[in-house]
Amino acid sequence: MTIKLLGNMDPDDAVQNPEEKEYSSVCVGREADIKKSERMTAVVHDREVVIFYHRGEYHAMDIRCYHSGGPLHLGEIEDFDGRPCIVCPWHKFKITLATGEGLYQSINPKDPSAKPKWCSKGIKQRIHTVTVENGNIYVTLSKEPFKCDSDFYATGKYKVIRSSS
Repeated sequence: MTIKLLGNMDPDDAVQNPEEKEYSSVCVGREADIKKSERMTAVVHDREVVIFYHRGEYHAMDIRCYHSGGPLHLGEIEDFDGRPCIVCPWHKFKITLATGEGLYQSINPKDPSAKPKWCSKGIKQRIHTVTVENGNIYVTLSKEPFKCDSDFYATGKYKVIRSSS
């Protein structure tokens, strides 16, 4: 991954492809700060994200829950089926930190003795890339071309923070 720091920009490189800008890394804070708080929020190219630091790993995703726009930065992290998940504080939807999958418990109604098992709804929450360089945390927005349910709340009227442009 290549990270361009603003201080190192050459004026001759000022012309950028707009598509490249959308996916460029953005410094969102210091590593020491997120390690203390274990989470932080940021705006990356006009998209609101939450960054988690959990068990020595960084994870970033859209800040609003795919289900109903709940504030994921206010949720608790819990393990389900051995996978760390953020639990939406509004409706308790469980989203894996690593992949953005929605998890639910299922049971076979024809087998009353069956135990519930954890199943995946598929990827519901858009996940973004986090990198650390020289003590700074950078987030790069997802380049995945598929439509994600959380996209609905990450754009338009559901955004909390408006850009000044």
